[in-house]
Amino acid sequence: MTAAPIGGDKAPSTLAFLLSQVGIYASSRFAERIAAIDLHPPEFRVLNIVDAGEGESQQAIAEAIGAPPSRMVAIVDALEQRGLVERRPHATDRRVHVLHLTAKGRKLLARGRRVAAEHERDLTRGMSEAERKRLVALLQKIVAEQQIGHGIHPGFRESPRR
Repeated sequence: MTAAPIGGDKAPSTLAFLLSQVGIYASSRFAERIAAIDLHPPEFRVLNIVDAGEGESQQAIAEAIGAPPSRMVAIVDALEQRGLVERRPHATDRRVHVLHLTAKGRKLLARGRRVAAEHERDLTRGMSEAERKRLVALLQKIVAEQQIGHGIHPGFRESPRR
């Protein structure tokens, strides 16, 4: 027999509490899943952004995702050491480096995207496609209204955990 949850009907059900509960669960579960392919969420995000903006400067990518320059350097250094990205000189400005995925980086990114898709399917299990789309739209509205930053995750402001 399963015991009733502590608090029963009096358990917190405010929007802020539920968003926090789901956010922490989703974030920690995703970190576990992506670690299985030897990636951390910030590395996965950088690989995605480099793929989307192939040839953009490291500084431009850092600004786009809200990563402090020192944090971005550490992430790119780690990815470069693993042969996943490469820095190349900018065509007209020798002081600037542009980022490109390597073949190994593209392969790992594809695996990471499969992990992310599976994670989202599991997280929204029991929801219809229409419900999932509606939830995404409502959360995007909160992000926009609160000026949180589209596509910017607060985890980039934290120090690396390697």
